[in-house]
Amino acid sequence: MSPNPRRIAHAFTLIELLVVIAIIAILIGLLLPAVQKVREAAARMKCSNNLKQLALACHSYHDANEFFPQYRSVGTGHRERYSQNWTWQLLPYIEQGNLYNQTWTDLGNATTGFRVLFRSKVVPTYNCPSVPGGPTVVASDGNTYSVTHYLAVTGWHRGDWRPAADGGFGQDTGIIAAVGPDGNTPLKIKMTGISDGTSNSLLFGERPQTADGEWGWALQTNPNLDSLIWAEYRSITVPSNPSVRMDTASIGTSDANGPCAFPMYFQAPRNPPGNCDGYHMWSHHTGGGNFALADGSVRFFSYSAGTTTIVKMSTRALGEVISE
Repeated sequence: MSPNPRRIAHAFTLIELLVVIAIIAILIGLLLPAVQKVREAAARMKCSNNLKQLALACHSYHDANEFFPQYRSVGTGHRERYSQNWTWQLLPYIEQGNLYNQTWTDLGNATTGFRVLFRSKVVPTYNCPSVPGGPTVVASDGNTYSVTHYLAVTGWHRGDWRPAADGGFGQDTGIIAAVGPDGNTPLKIKMTGISDGTSNSLLFGERPQTADGEWGWALQTNPNLDSLIWAEYRSITVPSNPSVRMDTASIGTSDANGPCAFPMYFQAPRNPPGNCDGYHMWSHHTGGGNFALADGSVRFFSYSAGTTTIVKMSTRALGEVISE
């Protein structure tokens, strides 16, 4: 019997190899967008769940205190500047009691005490996974600060919804951190005070930190535009009457993309996002952003609702008709 003939191995030709590479490239090109869509869908779901937790935390806070979280504008040497802000008040209700119960020390010192102990503490519930860059930023002062990607919607626009009656002053029209006509006295907003309906009133909206990392700090400084925002933000002008309270929280009037286009609403960010986008709500999701409502639900709104539905839903008791 003769031995088996030796098998001859055939190598790929150059053309065959190129065809195989081309097919693999096409498959990768087809699969990559699908993978990215799945990742974004998961991130958006996590983001929505974070807002859900914050809304339920507000309900728990209300059950314990009979009003929603407040805020009082005071100097840096006062504990209330930090403790009377929703980012601190809700900590025990989102499983962050250990952080909330830390010892409070010298709040007036910029280098020791409270600021050093807590400025970089990350609260995962305050961060949307769709936002690039992580949960902290390094500011121009060289310090690391934790950020929040969710801001409490304090009302329609800042302190001027009834200027005629108040001689230039007005009170916030939202639910969280609302203050009275003097711009300082906190209002105790109760569930019964939301006459527009809890399903028609906003608690939180999305807004990532500014491009320079200077706005959006979760546990530091004056919360205006760091953790509080309004549905409409108008240009900052100097009044002829010096007794008129001004909007002192200012990100600036321009960024690398040019002048800020006031008024601003819930709208798409600039390309690329700039500091001016700190004045309005927006998100890294496609076409819109998530909002937490006073009834505990979370809804995704498109940017087309920014000048209409979102403005109306930013108030608690002005009787607007919600069409969307």
